[in-house]
Amino acid sequence: MRLVLFPIIFENKKRLGVKNLEYDKAFPKLMKQVPGSRWTPQEKCWHFPHHKKSYEAFRLVFKEVEIEEKESLDFGLRIEKKLDEKGQNLLSEKQKLLLNTVEKQLILRRYSRSTIKTYKSFFIQFLLFIKTDNPEELEKADIMEFLLYGVNKKNWSDSSQNQAVNAIKFYYEKILGQERSLYELRPRRGTKLPGIFSEQEIVKIFSVVENIKHKSILMIIYSAGLRIGECVKLRKEDINFERKSVFVVAGKGKKDRYSVLSNKVIELLQKYLELYKPDYWLFEGQEGGQYSTRSIQKIFRRAVKEAKVNPYSTVHTLRHSFATHLLERGTDLRYIQMLLGHNSPETTEIYTHITRKAREKLCSPLDFLDIE
Repeated sequence: MRLVLFPIIFENKKRLGVKNLEYDKAFPKLMKQVPGSRWTPQEKCWHFPHHKKSYEAFRLVFKEVEIEEKESLDFGLRIEKKLDEKGQNLLSEKQKLLLNTVEKQLILRRYSRSTIKTYKSFFIQFLLFIKTDNPEELEKADIMEFLLYGVNKKNWSDSSQNQAVNAIKFYYEKILGQERSLYELRPRRGTKLPGIFSEQEIVKIFSVVENIKHKSILMIIYSAGLRIGECVKLRKEDINFERKSVFVVAGKGKKDRYSVLSNKVIELLQKYLELYKPDYWLFEGQEGGQYSTRSIQKIFRRAVKEAKVNPYSTVHTLRHSFATHLLERGTDLRYIQMLLGHNSPETTEIYTHITRKAREKLCSPLDFLDIE
């Protein structure tokens, strides 16, 4: 699935038009999940309101789909999403020095590029809002006013508010060395249960994939509980056939870990390696080099479509299914936490809410009452 996003005017209102460049039955169903979306014959496309919340919902629904955004498209989100050079130019000279200090500290502490961009963006907004060269003199009430401005005037999502708090906390705690605080200014966190495949659906997905390389990729993601980014970074040397292990280097949070290597994947990988003979990376592109996450997403979408399973699933659904199926088969939650690379057991405990076997053991209190 490849989408193109462009501005349109519908009934004298600004909208964002969406066209699917590759036929996919799941596309209309996915578009219906975007608030305010509709299809109209005169525009010959789907479209939704041109504002932040709808756009964020759209990106969330199609988070693993290739989306082309027209250059002329202005979402009004640039300062939230990436460094706004115009905003930086409005800073005073001292504020620019503060921003430069924050950036250097983020780099030295080895934060990811995306995190550095996000923190800088929110810190620029913070400096422009407070209109002072001495943010160290501010009180918590001043910071709260900035966050209220973001929520009320800029319609920040929960995640945007949380990122803004993180950026401000980094300055006060890591740069100024103040005590840890501001936790009460974070949004309340909801609980979202991840979607999963049944074991039968997993079998269907793998059965429709004939290419040995493509099947190897999807099977190792599921069998080892990998993130898509971890899969493309696997080297040949990270696969230990004797120990039946997969070594994940610098996973999320830059943490190394080991995961399991299925006997069935061993057989498949050995055939794949003999046939394709990759040089360094376990999975390489046609011209060498690291395989792309976009290619894996396309492989997965095609497999899901042919297997006729949940069209709203993503590659990450394989990882969720890995954890859930292990739990259903009696694996200790602590081992699953280790295999997934979770810091906190609370993160892994979410799978206890979605296991089929756990639900089957539950019954309503009405079943215990003597009622005809």
